[in-house]
Amino acid sequence: MSKPMLMPWPLEVSETELQPAVLLACHMVDEVWEVADAEQAEAFFRSTGRRIGRAYPLGEVRSNDEILASMNAFWAESGWGRTALRFAGTGLEIVHSGLPSPPPGVELARWRETAICVLAGIYDHWLGQLGGSDSIRTRVTGSSARGVDFFYGA
Repeated sequence: MSKPMLMPWPLEVSETELQPAVLLACHMVDEVWEVADAEQAEAFFRSTGRRIGRAYPLGEVRSNDEILASMNAFWAESGWGRTALRFAGTGLEIVHSGLPSPPPGVELARWRETAICVLAGIYDHWLGQLGGSDSIRTRVTGSSARGVDFFYGA
């Protein structure tokens, strides 16, 4: 089975020129948040992130520099920003910056919450594959207009 095609949101597209995949995704995001409670929606989008992580594994990485380079190569290709990693106590601090702007018609707050859940799921999968535990989840420790801070660890 081949990998799904990456389709970063086209930021220059006006609302009258929405591409079918973007139109469908925008309405799917809205529908999930409207029919599910917040916990269910967050779980769905985190699961979606894990699916993306499985579809785009980090590959054969042997060092911290290779892990970071592989992550940032994916983020650059997908248009989803970049990351910095720092070891801290019993885990890993993840600083993710450069979140993509919301597609036309998607409320900024809803888009950010969705993106944060998806990112957490991707990091859950990637770091779990590098030796983390299924019981450890990536959690948000802070956010700003420019990005989000996560912690993966105990």
